[in-house]
Amino acid sequence: MSFNINAQENSKKKLDYQEIETKIDSFHNDQKKAWTLIQHYIKTAKDAGNNEALVYAYRYASNFSVYPQNLDYANLALNTAKNSKDERLLATAYFNRGAIYIQEAFYQKSLDDVLISNKYASTVNDQYVVYKSIYLIAQNKIYLGLYEDAAKELLICIDFFKNHATDSKLGQDYQTYYIYSMLSYIDNNTKMGKSSENKKLIDESIKYLKSNDLKQYIPYFISSQGTDAYYQRDYKTSIVKLTQALEMYNDQYPHITEIYYLGLNNWKIGKRSIAVKFMEVIDNQYNTSNKLDPQFRSAYEILIKYNDSIKNRDKQLEYIDKLMILDKSYEKNFKYLYPKINKEYDTKKLISEKTKVENLLILRSNIFIIILIISSGIILFFSIRYYKIKKLYKQRFENIIINSEVEHKKHHNPREVQENTQPEALKPASISDKDVKELNLDSPENQDEYYSKIQGLNPLVIKSILTQLDAFEDEERYLDSQLTQKSLVEELGTNSTYLSKIINTYKGSNFNVYINNLRLNYIIDLLRTDATYLQYDVKELANICGFSNSESFSDNFYRKFEIKPSYFIKMMKEKSRNSSQSHNPTSD
Repeated sequence: MSFNINAQENSKKKLDYQEIETKIDSFHNDQKKAWTLIQHYIKTAKDAGNNEALVYAYRYASNFSVYPQNLDYANLALNTAKNSKDERLLATAYFNRGAIYIQEAFYQKSLDDVLISNKYASTVNDQYVVYKSIYLIAQNKIYLGLYEDAAKELLICIDFFKNHATDSKLGQDYQTYYIYSMLSYIDNNTKMGKSSENKKLIDESIKYLKSNDLKQYIPYFISSQGTDAYYQRDYKTSIVKLTQALEMYNDQYPHITEIYYLGLNNWKIGKRSIAVKFMEVIDNQYNTSNKLDPQFRSAYEILIKYNDSIKNRDKQLEYIDKLMILDKSYEKNFKYLYPKINKEYDTKKLISEKTKVENLLILRSNIFIIILIISSGIILFFSIRYYKIKKLYKQRFENIIINSEVEHKKHHNPREVQENTQPEALKPASISDKDVKELNLDSPENQDEYYSKIQGLNPLVIKSILTQLDAFEDEERYLDSQLTQKSLVEELGTNSTYLSKIINTYKGSNFNVYINNLRLNYIIDLLRTDATYLQYDVKELANICGFSNSESFSDNFYRKFEIKPSYFIKMMKEKSRNSSQSHNPTSD
């Protein structure tokens, strides 16, 4: 009998805790009232010795406070969960701290906690935390620029949270994470250039919010409409939607996304002084929080350009310094930023620009000397350039010819072919003793070749893919203009991760550069060995070697050889004429 009474009392307390959470949620725009209830929640849970409720109470405290107090409360929740030794609570507490970490831009720590949370949740089959952790993993992937992977994760989350949106249990809020997942998916679509797919999703979401009395989230979707309008170059509509969203928000958050895109819109329509005001708000937010999402990086590029145009060197230098600090931070923590921070003010150009501005500030009192130095430098530059440019380009041309001859010999020597050998990709997944013996992994040279270069990949897989890539090159399948990384992955029977790692490691470049270099080597070989092709224009040559357009061909040609294709053809024609004259001398 006493057992039944205790069970009823526990049920009553759980209901009370849910009521407290519901009231806290209703005060999302009243920090003071919400915080009073949170303190009451913590005290009630402590007095009752209820670890589950206490973890949830500390979670609310972490979400309604600012750094570093939010992290302190997240750690209290985690300590409570550890003391309880309840894996379900550990999953919740680790997830909560991971969410706080990502909010404060500690991405590596966030991912560590989220993965631990996912492991605990999977062990105890807590699907709610499992899918919440998947949601946060998707956020990390978005930050890393893995938009397609993130989209797949978010679609899974949307489906799960929507199907359980009406479920009600202490510490769980399926409906909110359905909204979060949908918002993130829409934003991710925008990043992938799929804004056209968002209209239907946004309309459906707003309809859902209205019918479920969740109108506080509507401005976020209106903001998404404004962002999409910007990328569709409908700047007027974008400004209207973003302004409408800002007016509708009723919370304590700064909403710098809307500020940022309002700045971009005004910059695009020529209202630069207004645009700068918005970008200065971004700068003020960075000054306050000392963190900034990479998507807002161009705010500083605009501030630098604007202050350069009005000759405000002090401000220009200030923003250059801030952008360099941001770039250094991004580069230090995330490798994905290396290829992406290739803009007007990348690190190298920033250093050059900073030196230039500092020199201008130092020499500002003596304008005549500055003008004299610059003029002398320009004259000297063009004088040197006039005498050396032909020599330099001639040397580059000769290097191309030499390298092409070497490549031609290398690729036209017969490869060692083992008879009756099944391709590695078609062999069984298991590795036999014979396979290991043939690979000769006991050899220090082979161990270094297959293990130290790509840790964690089966050496047979590496060897198989490299063999197939050799065949791919020999058969000149790279000349197909429709070739993509996805199609080559399918053809080789591997996955994009393995192929990317192997190409990066053994070919010394990423996939696109690898393919484009093969195409360029092919066309150089044709131009060098067959004078007929010297009469073709750049567009025709681009089509022959697999480029989809002449612009891409020319850009890649210059990237690899540091001369334009038209100049190379000109030099090749001169070489051909000189060769003909030397073989057919005219008699006196």
